Amino acid sequence: MTKLIINRSSEFSNALRSIGIFLGDKKIGEIKDGESKEFEVMPGIYQLRAQIDWCRSNVINLEINLDEVLRYNLSGRNPFLSLFYVTLGKDHYLKLKSIN
Repeated sequence: MTKLIINRSSEFSNALRSIGIFLGDKKIGEIKDGESKEFEVMPGIYQLRAQIDWCRSNVINLEINLDEVLRYNLSGRNPFLSLFYVTLGKDHYLKLKSIN
């Protein structure tokens, strides 16, 4: 079974809001504060990202093979820099990082 597992850190900012998870342009689901979620995906080459309103995470290019399990951690940025991240840094408001 091919899976993508995303663990979202529990944080004060955005705690009451779900964050969308995207493979390419397709939204595959949402993840809540502190939640760990598994997504079954077809093998292939994708771009993984997360998005809340107009703010996004970094884009991760990945290739998912048959029966592979990939794990990522999703977190927000420093809340004291939020003005920067909701304006000029909107494409880096969230952070996706591979967990090995």
